[in-house]
Amino acid sequence: MATIEQSGAVIEGNQPSSIWGRGLVALSDMVDRMTIFCFVWATVAFATIMLVAVFFRYVLNSSLSWSDELALIVFAWATFLAIASGYLHDKHVNVNFLVQKMPAGWLPGVKVLAEGLSGGYLISLTVSGIMALDIVGRAHTDAMQLPVTVPYLAIPVACLIMDLHWARRNLAQGPRRDATLKLLIGLAYFWVVFLPIGQYAQITGASRAALVLLALFGPMLIGVPLALSLGLMATLYQSILGVLAFHTGAVQVFWGINVLTLMAVPLLVLAGRMMHAVGMAKLIVDFAQVLVGRVRGGLGVTNVLASFLFGDISGSAVSDTAAIGSLMIPQMKARGYRADFCAALQGTAGTLGMMAPLAISVLLYCAATNTSVSRLAAATIAPSFLVACSFIVVTLVHSRRYNYPKEKVPFALVVPRSLAAIPPLFGLALLVVGIVGGVVTPAEIGSALVAYVLVLSVFFYRRVGTAKLYGEVVEAGYISAMMLFMTATSVFVGFMLARDVVSVQIADLISQITTNRLAVIFIVSGICMILGMILEPPAIIFGFLPSFMPLLAGVGVDPVHWGVLFITNMGLGCIVPPVAMNLFVSTQIAGVRYEQAVRAAVPFMLIMAVDIVIMAVFPQIPLQLPHILFGYPIR
Repeated sequence: MATIEQSGAVIEGNQPSSIWGRGLVALSDMVDRMTIFCFVWATVAFATIMLVAVFFRYVLNSSLSWSDELALIVFAWATFLAIASGYLHDKHVNVNFLVQKMPAGWLPGVKVLAEGLSGGYLISLTVSGIMALDIVGRAHTDAMQLPVTVPYLAIPVACLIMDLHWARRNLAQGPRRDATLKLLIGLAYFWVVFLPIGQYAQITGASRAALVLLALFGPMLIGVPLALSLGLMATLYQSILGVLAFHTGAVQVFWGINVLTLMAVPLLVLAGRMMHAVGMAKLIVDFAQVLVGRVRGGLGVTNVLASFLFGDISGSAVSDTAAIGSLMIPQMKARGYRADFCAALQGTAGTLGMMAPLAISVLLYCAATNTSVSRLAAATIAPSFLVACSFIVVTLVHSRRYNYPKEKVPFALVVPRSLAAIPPLFGLALLVVGIVGGVVTPAEIGSALVAYVLVLSVFFYRRVGTAKLYGEVVEAGYISAMMLFMTATSVFVGFMLARDVVSVQIADLISQITTNRLAVIFIVSGICMILGMILEPPAIIFGFLPSFMPLLAGVGVDPVHWGVLFITNMGLGCIVPPVAMNLFVSTQIAGVRYEQAVRAAVPFMLIMAVDIVIMAVFPQIPLQLPHILFGYPIR
């Protein structure tokens, strides 16, 4: 899908020579340190509030009426502050493979355009956020009766911080001509969308569609972060329609994050990173090797099984790919595995994290379609086994072809490795039983899992000091902020598409072509797969699914069944170019070119497509467990 840079602030070239430039850099650094400190402790605060709520609700049997609301307020601040700091440190996803292939002479101009457009959206969101303060201030929260301004203020504050960082990145150093051009491009974009266009010129039909698509894919393909590209497109779309108040953009971004279910995202990412930091992920790998290491290519099969187990705990395809890949890929290469196959296998196996019962895409799907999290979580279990087994089959065939070695675990290590894996596997059981059993909410189980891993880290493994733990919270904040910022701007995109009934028109066109249940499933799956090649799951979930759901329901497609098919489609999108985040991550670890990994991943792409067809034809596969647990009908 994109690369996630792990460097510090994006400041190229020499340090600023002017006093003004050095002062701007110093101010940016100081504000960033304060921002990081605040979002770290805000993360600790809302996790603690949720944990206290769990204790009162399930131990003392006395629910706190204000806990969810207060946690959501703190969560909003933690998220937007992490978004702001992540912008300075280049942590937001961007598609840069096309830029890397451009002639060297084009790169300076492309960078100027990309940075100018990024600045244009940041200015627009800042102004929109400030304009909406009066509107949101009239509403109050339900339990605590606080003005909605309290959480909403995080948007203009974060935007002003990003404006400062943008100035530091683009105006504090480098040629004055480039800095001027970037600023002019940003101001020109803001002027165009603020007009708005729709009040001066009517753009309809194919012209509107072409302009909107150009506004999305143009910035995306020249390196503008994906979340900002979505925002650029939605804001220009709003201007073309010309009937909505300018503050609509900031309000939609705010409500895109202000969802209780989404609080589980940073908590699950943090739990996954902590498990990796203390060595719990390695224990899972060792246990998986005990189970399957004796077959030819056992290290590759171990990779799939470890990704399956760890993915169920981390709930994130990217987190799964990075955590297990950093352990497994060096070992596989050392044992003679082809580097391109290592990257393809790890990128593919990492998609199992997307199919986990409490994966982030599962949470977003449930939030967008009002589907039961517990039922969809239960429905993902059997399909994830099916997909994992299909990956193992491909791995075994490839291993026999290239005569990869067997990995015999000495008998003396079988019991110690199995016993050592009990604590992390208990975390898996805690997550699955809690959410599938409908006992706790996703945010509650996320806080409980973080607490469990923290207790093990401090009192059992003793491998994480205060500084290391602080760093893990920072990195988890960046990863979750990247996801949630895309979610928020995707909600804005979805709002605009719904306002212009674009996806409704697509759904109507499909219904005119056919009303056969399987045909509709495969057509919509094909559309989602194509969209998944170029868009992040949040953009598809909030931008297109709400309009597809009535069409699917009309031909008898169960929303839980479709949820499993959709999530599997999104997993396939993680490894299908041009936007294939998992392969970008795994190629960096394996040290191979992206194109090599894509070719090696083709068998995995095909087998995933076959899995989708099987699950579409036989809904009993995903729906049997929800039927057993909840009496959910199989349709």
